[in-house]
Order: sequence, then structure tokens, then C-alpha cells
Amino acid sequence: MDAAVNASRWSRWVASGTANAISKVLSILDANLPDGWKRLTDNGILPYASLVNPGPGWYARETSPSCVGIVLSIERPEGLGTEGWPGVVCGAAIPVRWVRIPAAWGQVSPFLDQGVAPAAKAAGADLRVPTLEDAFLANLPLDAREHLREFSDAARKLLPLSREEAELWREFVVVAFRAKAVVDAQSFVDWLAAADWPRESAAELNRRFSDQCLLLSRYADEVSAA
Repeated sequence: MDAAVNASRWSRWVASGTANAISKVLSILDANLPDGWKRLTDNGILPYASLVNPGPGWYARETSPSCVGIVLSIERPEGLGTEGWPGVVCGAAIPVRWVRIPAAWGQVSPFLDQGVAPAAKAAGADLRVPTLEDAFLANLPLDAREHLREFSDAARKLLPLSREEAELWREFVVVAFRAKAVVDAQSFVDWLAAADWPRESAAELNRRFSDQCLLLSRYADEVSAA
């Protein structure tokens, strides 16, 4: 999964409920942490404390041969009192520092889905987590997002595209290219599939997007060099 999608899901989830329910979320999470995760306390928090507002929960996964370590915090946003906690990333606990953070983000969704979500449910809290499709759209520039939705909503979800569908697709590609949108291939395919495109057609559209953006880039380079 794309690092940006993982980051978007983590930064946008919110657990809400009664003060009693919210107070139980961390205690249940602490007792049922996913494999490899631990709760940070005292000196373990100090290297990261300046990166986000002080929060009631800090969790870490150490770097190992199979994964890159990361540190996450759960904090209460201003104005919500005891009614909710959103997830906030605070840093990566890895020797080579920031350069490998994209790889570290791969640990985030499993922690959210296998740790936070079951804890919130058991505590009786209401958990709102962006879907992978929501997170993919949230990371697109606004114009590209709107053009993609317009294309997909109007399409028959079949290939080949009709003349009208092909024009809407072209507009999306051009807008996304001009906005320098970073589109993760797997996330794009998953979003199209969730929007009722057959997965084979979704994969083909992703391939076309990549090829057409490459052609636009080459054309732009030729124009600049002329």
C-alpha cells in the first residue's frame, strides 16, 4: 500500500464516545497490542515529544529484518475534550532517520486495523476510519479528484471507452499531469475496483494513465528544449 495512503488513514481516523468508553480504548489496546508493538513510557518518549502535542498514548515497533520501525502517538485534539482521539504520526524509530519513513508507513494500517479498531469496538467507542479508497482520493489534488470522479461516475465501467468517456478520461489525465499528482498504481486499481470497474479494466486504465503521463512528460520536455 502507498505510504501516502497509510499516512492519510492514520491522520484522519477518530474514535469518539462517552468519557468512560474513550478512557477504555488505550487500556484495551495496551492489553492486546499487535505482535511487535509496545507502549512507550518516560524516557522512551523523549526523542519524539517535540514533534506533536503531548498525547496520552505512544506506541513503537522496532526495526527488524522484516520491517522498518515507527513511532506513533494517539492524542486528544483541542476542543474535543474527552470525546475523541485522532491518530497522529510523530516520527520513525529507525537508525537512518527520515529517508526510510515511506517504508515505515507500511506498519501503520495493520496497527490501526488490528490494534486500534478492535480496542475501540470493545470499549464501545465509535470509530471512524477512512477507507483505502477515501485515503487514495484525499491524496489527489482537488481538480484531479473531481475529474476522476466525473469520469468514473459517467462511465459504463467497460472497455473500450466510448467517445464521451474517452474525453473525460483525457481531461483527468491532463489535469492530474499538470497538478503533478502522485498516483500509486495499486491504490489506483483498488479505487477503480471499489467504484465497480472490473479489476482487469482497472489495471488497464492504470497502465494507460502511466503511459499517457509519460507521453505528456516527453512532449513537455521537447517543447522546453525547442
